[in-house]
Amino acid sequence: MKNTGLEIFVLTLTVTHLLSPKAIAQAPFADTPSDYYNRFTTFTLRDLNEASALFCLEKLAINTKATHLLQDLIHNNYAQTVISRTFPSGMDSAVIRERLRVQNFNKNLLIKIIADTSKVLRQTTNTLFLYSNIEDAAGNNAKLTRLTDQFLEEELSDPDIYSNRAGRYGLMIYGKISLIPELKPLSEKLFQVLYNHLEKGQVPALETPDRYKSEERAWFRYLYAYANYIQSEKEIQFKEKKSYLKKAFDYSPDLADKDHKSGYFYDMHLIMQKGRDSFRDDYLTFLNNHASDQDDVLSTLLQIALEQPEYKAKLKTAFAKAKGNETGFSKYWMENVNQNAKTAPPISLSMLDKSNFSSKDGAGKWLLVDFWGTWCGPCRAEHPDMQKFYDSIIKTNSDKIALMTVACRDTEAKVTSYMTENKFSFPVAMSDNKIEHTFKVPHYPTKLLVTPAGKYVVVPSGSDWVSFVKHYTDL
Repeated sequence: MKNTGLEIFVLTLTVTHLLSPKAIAQAPFADTPSDYYNRFTTFTLRDLNEASALFCLEKLAINTKATHLLQDLIHNNYAQTVISRTFPSGMDSAVIRERLRVQNFNKNLLIKIIADTSKVLRQTTNTLFLYSNIEDAAGNNAKLTRLTDQFLEEELSDPDIYSNRAGRYGLMIYGKISLIPELKPLSEKLFQVLYNHLEKGQVPALETPDRYKSEERAWFRYLYAYANYIQSEKEIQFKEKKSYLKKAFDYSPDLADKDHKSGYFYDMHLIMQKGRDSFRDDYLTFLNNHASDQDDVLSTLLQIALEQPEYKAKLKTAFAKAKGNETGFSKYWMENVNQNAKTAPPISLSMLDKSNFSSKDGAGKWLLVDFWGTWCGPCRAEHPDMQKFYDSIIKTNSDKIALMTVACRDTEAKVTSYMTENKFSFPVAMSDNKIEHTFKVPHYPTKLLVTPAGKYVVVPSGSDWVSFVKHYTDL
């Protein structure tokens, strides 16, 4: 996979180590699921050992509480060692030979896994096994046909195309056989089955935090968006092409999906190779090239800008085209922000300095709320930026925006010590152990941006939150 293979390997290794505070080399007889996960990664990437790798998988397979972990291990971690990729030009030949050695080892291991006595292991791994065989069958149309039919029968006869990522591998198979003229009818049959499953499998927006369901929602939306993009590329009729591009736009990751990007991150890289995470610009480009009604362009840009506020400049230009001038843009922006945001419950908390904070006192200006804890590594890592934001933005624009950070699952003594030790001075309130539930905080850190009208949007995690806030608030 050009320019992405190494990056994904690095991320996978980072994630696996985070699953347990113990290093892989420690406690060789540990039997927690995360230990088996980490050790399997070692036995398939570094200390290549078939028997030990199989042992770890078998231990995960018999643990009914480790189902999600096993699926993640096979399809987001192990799949990268099996699936073929092109290497960047100029890569050292010794590195390439080593990676091919690791890949050959894991292709042979995959055969052993699929022959294992564990039904759970066989079922979990079959999608990857079939796709690997299809890769190896390149140039043999008869074998490609047989394997694709087998994939349709074994993996797509059931509507659950998520658990073992049948949707992902199906689209990857389509990408290979659709390029072969003799297999065009079969590829279209495969695509239609996948499209129908993706359309029917959409998960409604969730009212309460649920990591696994949120990741499933994000996965279905991303793959359905991509399927519609594929279909748009095949259409020559204006109306049909626009319809498919609009669906690709509508189902591209929204703010909730981006907050659970892990749900589709690996699919994005394995299917797309270039790692595209949205198909919204494709629809926007289409409209700019063909739309006679500027209001259509304006409404599309608005939808993008509400989730990616760096598009506000383009939105402002489109507004001027549609309305004749820029007058009223600020009002237009705020009306739509408030219309699409949620109502913020009132906030009343005790500050670390013993004063009281009430969101009612700041009515009429923006409020950035950050939920964190001294125990949270990602929270601590961004606190230098939080201090800079407080000093350079909040203090100089105190009439327009306020900042409130909320220390959760913590003690006042620990928070005070942490702030003093690091010489941080941004405002901190202690959680009342209710506010994080009131706002349904899914993880830490989580940031909310409350509008002057008392509505709020969630700042996407993993994003450039400083840029997001500054664009949203015109700071």
